[in-house]
Amino acid sequence: MEINLISESFWGNKKKVSFWERIFRRNKSIDKALTTPEIIGKNCQGLVLKNENVKSFLFSTDMALIENNDADAILAVYPFPPSPKIIKTLIDFAGKPIVCGVGGGKTKGKKSLEMAIYAEEVGAAGIIVNIPFENKDIKKIREKVSLPIVATVTSSDYNFLKGKIDDGVTIFHVSGGANTSKIVKDISDKFPDFPVMATGGKSLDSIKESINSGSRAIVLSPPSNKDLFKTVMDKYRSTFG
Repeated sequence: MEINLISESFWGNKKKVSFWERIFRRNKSIDKALTTPEIIGKNCQGLVLKNENVKSFLFSTDMALIENNDADAILAVYPFPPSPKIIKTLIDFAGKPIVCGVGGGKTKGKKSLEMAIYAEEVGAAGIIVNIPFENKDIKKIREKVSLPIVATVTSSDYNFLKGKIDDGVTIFHVSGGANTSKIVKDISDKFPDFPVMATGGKSLDSIKESINSGSRAIVLSPPSNKDLFKTVMDKYRSTFG
């Protein structure tokens, strides 16, 4: 079923696939309902996760959305304590690199360390911790786990960032709302060559700004199932009365 998405959403822009791509491209499907903006694949440098160059992340744990999206990887973060069942299920299901949330404000210390070790054992490509996560806990994870550690940040304060780097963070994920591109630029200026990924926002312009500021990969939030069903049902109502 083809889904006609909300017109102002970049998810509605279908990729143009050349004849030669259709013949020779074998590494991933090109016929997904939710396609990532072409600018990401063309202009992002990418991050290496599990020997793959990742340029786009889908921010979701919804299996239907994951199955019908062509992002390079999945950012599996949710506002609940990390679950071994969810971690393993997503890794087994997705068929692409998964970066798993293991801690933040509610989950920390021993529990986060256990989840990080488990994520590595079952095949995660990386782990991510949220803003409140303490550096001392990052250091404990770094001592036990070889996976890339991503830290979500909303500040470009030098000492704040340097502390996280010193204790084992290997990638910054910038989620600064309207200030995202500025924060990315500040981090890139203060820590040249340090890998940065950024939340893409709701428009192509915000994605372009983050890429131009130095983001190597973009995190995309998919439309909700509610919004997708609304577009489908609106079409059905107008067609079938």
